[in-house]
Amino acid sequence: LVRRQATDAWGDDFDRRRPRPGRGGATSDGGGRPRFDRRAPKRRKQLVTEDGMDLLYGVNPVLNALRSGRRESFGDLRVQASLMEGVLKRSRKNPQLVRIVDVAEEREVPVVWTEKHDLNMLANNRPHQGVVLAASPLEPESLDGLEPATADEGLEGEGGSAQCWLALDEVVDPQNLGALLRSACFLGATGVVYCAKNSAGLTPAVSKASAGALEVMDVHSTKNMPKFLDKSKANGWRVVGTSLEPSSVSLSQVDPQEPTILVLGNEGHGLRTNVMSCCEVFVRIAGQREPASDGDPDVDSLNVS
Repeated sequence: LVRRQATDAWGDDFDRRRPRPGRGGATSDGGGRPRFDRRAPKRRKQLVTEDGMDLLYGVNPVLNALRSGRRESFGDLRVQASLMEGVLKRSRKNPQLVRIVDVAEEREVPVVWTEKHDLNMLANNRPHQGVVLAASPLEPESLDGLEPATADEGLEGEGGSAQCWLALDEVVDPQNLGALLRSACFLGATGVVYCAKNSAGLTPAVSKASAGALEVMDVHSTKNMPKFLDKSKANGWRVVGTSLEPSSVSLSQVDPQEPTILVLGNEGHGLRTNVMSCCEVFVRIAGQREPASDGDPDVDSLNVS
């Protein structure tokens, strides 16, 4: 394993002048004996280091980030010190942590054994599951439209369903964005495109909410969603909106054999008017609950995710 003192990727949170057992991150002194950073890090409101690196937390985001290698660079991987023995002995109780350390070693990412309290501070008391990784931010490629789906690309999967992209019109909640990415990845969506403005960013919180799907999904941004949809339509893509319009049809009535962009709207106001005008058809998922006594439904829609 590669172990060393914390580097500048973590800012000035750790004093490297004199180690003191019992606090901070355990590293190697060159002879295999553990050393500890002198001070615990300051609590961070934003999960970003002082030099702009994301602080990914949680087993799946960290493992997928290391495994996919889509981020330009990595800083230190910090692993909970109390789990050191089990990881080094390759315990079956923590196979994912063992895999994370193995991949970090393959990529020459320094591993620093760190007290749980310090990990809590770095992750802002979010569920880090014993790992925090400093990594450069994801920089999504901007798209102004999808290219025509070729015959080779049009069909995929055993069911013969056509390609399906997910377009997110100003989804602002990181948890919702992460959940959407997770579902899209699990269900085999070809890719995701979101608004470059007025949307949640591709943050560590989104990566965690996506269970690491952000690290492996094909995710793009667009500066103008209506123009993106119009150009894609001109290239043969069907644009399907999700809205409780009088003309909305059941999802089961939509032919799955045509390359499709499924458009989901903002948590509050749904699809914008100029985005709705780009949609060729609207779909809905019918609720099963009986209306209230006044005839209106108690809950008239699902959460966007």
